[in-house]
Amino acid sequence: MNIALILNYKAASESISCVESVLAHCPGIDRVLLIDNDSGDGSMEAFERWKTDKAMDKVTLLASPQNNGFAGGNNFALRWARENLPDARHFWILNNDTYLDRDAFAPLEQALLEDDRRFVGSVVLNAENGDLECFGGGKLYPLLGKARLLGKGRSLADVQRDHQEPDYLMGCSLAFSATLLDRIGLMDERYFMYSEEVDWQYRAKNLGISIKVVAQSVIYHHGSLSSGGRSAFYHYYRNRAATRFNKRFYGLLFAFTSACMLSTITVIKEFKRPALAWSGIKGAFKGVTMSVE
Repeated sequence: MNIALILNYKAASESISCVESVLAHCPGIDRVLLIDNDSGDGSMEAFERWKTDKAMDKVTLLASPQNNGFAGGNNFALRWARENLPDARHFWILNNDTYLDRDAFAPLEQALLEDDRRFVGSVVLNAENGDLECFGGGKLYPLLGKARLLGKGRSLADVQRDHQEPDYLMGCSLAFSATLLDRIGLMDERYFMYSEEVDWQYRAKNLGISIKVVAQSVIYHHGSLSSGGRSAFYHYYRNRAATRFNKRFYGLLFAFTSACMLSTITVIKEFKRPALAWSGIKGAFKGVTMSVE
């Protein structure tokens, strides 16, 4: 059984469109788990009406009892699936702000059938203009606390010709086997937002798990519906995640140094909006103090 996981937070209509897109184009998906991350805005009621009206037998609705971010919402669904769907073979985490115009899952499934000791991801195109948003994921610059989407603004052919590979796969399209999940465990929910899938892949790397971009799998991405753009919330959680990641994988001194550099970058970027800069500084140093165990 192949299962798609689509996490919703206060974006019911977008989530419904995403699910319908998956079911229309991916016959290999046997079940979609549509998870509401404690939106509290009537999303679950909207899902129940839609499921009844459209007779969506392949869709299972799950309501997380609290909003524990990207990792928490998807972990909630993965736990449910492992308990209730013992024949699950492959999982596909897909952002609710994506849509498909072709079967993006079949190439991912084929890659997992060839080798299930890896995460696989898609080519991500910008939904508004069709430009390349990233070739699967991005490149990390840990000391700066920053990442760059691989191939953004370039042509797909150029990126493939350069034979570049990302350091991590984006969580907006991430597929893996049930056996891999049993081996590496779930995502770390203490990130709340940002870096959780990167941390997951780096922990897996230490166990011999690799990543692969499947160029034949293509999705369209509208952009974040949950972070609110460049806000105090964004700066705090994004910077906190970056330095906590650095503490886990590179040590305390490295994390402290990266917090200083990331704070400087944030101040330069937001010097006209000091409240946003201060949120970023607080987040950067909070990540240094957080436990990574």
